[in-house]
Amino acid sequence: MYKRKRVSAVILAGGSGSRMGMAENKVYLPLDGRPAILYAVEAFDRHPYVDELIFVTRAEEQSEAELLLREASLQKSWRIVVGGDSRKASVSNAIAELRSEIVLVHDGARPLVREAEISACVEALERYEGAIVARPVEVPIYLVPNKRRKPKRLKGRLYAAQTPQCFHTKTLQTCHERHRDNPAITDDSSLLELEGYKVGIVAGDPWNIKLTTPMDLSLAEAYLRLR
Repeated sequence: MYKRKRVSAVILAGGSGSRMGMAENKVYLPLDGRPAILYAVEAFDRHPYVDELIFVTRAEEQSEAELLLREASLQKSWRIVVGGDSRKASVSNAIAELRSEIVLVHDGARPLVREAEISACVEALERYEGAIVARPVEVPIYLVPNKRRKPKRLKGRLYAAQTPQCFHTKTLQTCHERHRDNPAITDDSSLLELEGYKVGIVAGDPWNIKLTTPMDLSLAEAYLRLR
């Protein structure tokens, strides 16, 4: 609980392992001998602000998810929600009946999230309707519209978004409802921006990587040994 406001953490676990070169859902791949997603689950379970966990999974993996969570002996209350056909639909399913005042949305494929990032994201809601964890981009980024036009270097301060993202629950519910028929939107903070809300940025961690390729698994294991 944060300043007498109940906080829910939505952990998305409906990804695939296609870019890993595997048929298995990447969030269940072993990371230092344990299912990768357990690290993120336990980070939110330990956090003093978080009151409950909502674990979003594919229908065919619901039994596996339940076994994983029961064996983890979590401190907080938790429940499983079956996701939809898109990331946006999965988040919509998870938040549809939430009664908490604050909701965190996190990709289960980012197992190395730390307490400081979760805290900063929640605390930023004192100034914004939504907040995201992000890292500044340190290399030049070019926009290439098509082969006939010259690449254009993007200027200004650019950030690479991570998760968690944090929102006032009613605001996020309203934005999802208003854009129910727009599944192309994959980022929850962009929904708020479409509705004119201000979204803040809090400093991310360079090790809060997303497991996308086999190299990412190796990097995550190296970090765990260092930590």
